[in-house]
Amino acid sequence: MNIAHLSTVHARSDTRIFEKMCCSLAELGHAVTLFVADGLGNNMVRGVQIIDIGRPANRLSRATIASQRMWLTALRGKHDILHFHDPELIPGGLVSRLLGKVVIYDIHEYYSLHLRRTSSLPRLLRHLLASAYGLLERAATGWLSASVVVSPHMLQVLPVKRAIVVGNAVRTEALRPGPLPHRERPQQVCYIGVLAEDRSVASMVDAISQTPARLALAGRWYPQTYRKQMSSRTGWSHVVEWGMADRNGVQTLLNQSRAGLLILDLHGDEQHFSSNKLFEYMAAGIPVIANSMPFTRAVIERHGCGLLVPGPDDSQAIAAAIRWILEHPEAGERMGRAGRLAVEQDYGWDQAFGQLLALYRNLGGGRAPTGALAEL
Repeated sequence: MNIAHLSTVHARSDTRIFEKMCCSLAELGHAVTLFVADGLGNNMVRGVQIIDIGRPANRLSRATIASQRMWLTALRGKHDILHFHDPELIPGGLVSRLLGKVVIYDIHEYYSLHLRRTSSLPRLLRHLLASAYGLLERAATGWLSASVVVSPHMLQVLPVKRAIVVGNAVRTEALRPGPLPHRERPQQVCYIGVLAEDRSVASMVDAISQTPARLALAGRWYPQTYRKQMSSRTGWSHVVEWGMADRNGVQTLLNQSRAGLLILDLHGDEQHFSSNKLFEYMAAGIPVIANSMPFTRAVIERHGCGLLVPGPDDSQAIAAAIRWILEHPEAGERMGRAGRLAVEQDYGWDQAFGQLLALYRNLGGGRAPTGALAEL
């Protein structure tokens, strides 16, 4: 098959889109093109053709001019499947479907809820945008060939039709347990991902100041001004910044850490979100310290692969969990081994990828959905 993935928002190295979907397809011999808008130029990486339409000047031009340019470029190719990953690409997806193309919308988040909580916008505008997006999402999932969601809970609460779940599983070969026993590792815990307010960076920085450990942060600050706010907190002297680490850098960081932090300030349906980071920490054989939300609680309690804290704002409880991990390295190592085993048995990418391949085969060539997809 000839498959195109489109994203104006995500990085070309995005874990879900590039590392998992595109590279897995290319490894099976499919022709795969990834369309991005980052200004870094065209390239061929691990069998995936990357086409860059250019970096937009701002978010408005990204959502309008860049989105239109991306679809026009993609439609010139002879792709069997057009699989897009951002809400701003929905209008072009609907037009492409009208032209007879097979189009899939990959819904990564509860976008309506996220829009309502975006503090940078006035309250009324947030609610208007969330309502407008809800209507657009309903139209898209009803008209497009199919949708992909990241958790079973999304099937229950979003207006999706003809949808499958491709969860945030991890490629078991991408991250592995490090060679150093936990007792011999530095007194360090880490967080890898977007560094934003709803990732509770403030709580992590406050917590680390109450321990003898250091906190390693790897990822992109969003917005960049948030870093300045965090750097004024007392615990900042305990923070080590790794910046935007590549996969080798992430593996190195995890090898040096005794636990991974996943403290998310999410509400309502968003609490059912399954995070890549949870499974990445588990795959690397380190225990997870997470606040108690339905999905993370179910995984950690089932497999005994970490510690739960009451809420995202409880820095004292986070600090107590960090100290416990430091003081009990053998127990932490057992949790890490349990997490790795769980990834190998239950949360590996192979099963999720099989669902995606089945969807593509049902839709390829413009045929009407058959079999399992038709029953959804």
